[in-house]
Amino acid sequence: MSVLCGLFALALSFGRLGAEWTLLQSATRAARMMPAGFVDALSREAAGSGVARAAAAAAALRLAGLSNAESRAEREDRLAATVADLRRALLGAPLVAATWERLAFTEQLRHRPLEAAQAWRMAVVTGAFDPAAMARRLESGFALWPYMDADGRDAMDLQVRTFFAWGPGSVTELAVRFGAEEIVRQGLAAEPAAAADFERRLSHLKH
Repeated sequence: MSVLCGLFALALSFGRLGAEWTLLQSATRAARMMPAGFVDALSREAAGSGVARAAAAAAALRLAGLSNAESRAEREDRLAATVADLRRALLGAPLVAATWERLAFTEQLRHRPLEAAQAWRMAVVTGAFDPAAMARRLESGFALWPYMDADGRDAMDLQVRTFFAWGPGSVTELAVRFGAEEIVRQGLAAEPAAAADFERRLSHLKH
């Protein structure tokens, strides 16, 4: 029981720190320590108690153990359970941007881009400026752009402007890497000085 309690506390720590995808590596190591059925038990406890952190931790651990799925069907089942845990976490803590971002990531893995785009927008709405999230948010946003509605594209414009003001060089490099120059141009269209700066940086990178 003491071991289980310790693992439970460890799992909750991943819920608190879940904003960084790099923590999935640490979560993977933790997942290997978990006794069989622990994540399902944690998920059931979260459902019964309504503790958002527990549900978020269960989702993180499910994602960490995804590579251990023995079949495509098992992988899909784990992803569906992850989504259920994340939505349960959001019921208790709807303003946690990292949970929305993780939901968008999971829905992308499930090849559900419309749902992923909606979750991505909510990540922006609940936490528009997060320097540590810049690269992955823009990368995900570029990929999901074709599936965004008008509100989603407005959110993408906001991210482009916000991150360009903070790290113009990084945004330009990401735009080139992912072929998203036009998306960035649209995001900066309302700010002529920033738009001109982007074009200068773009020209320098391409030549």
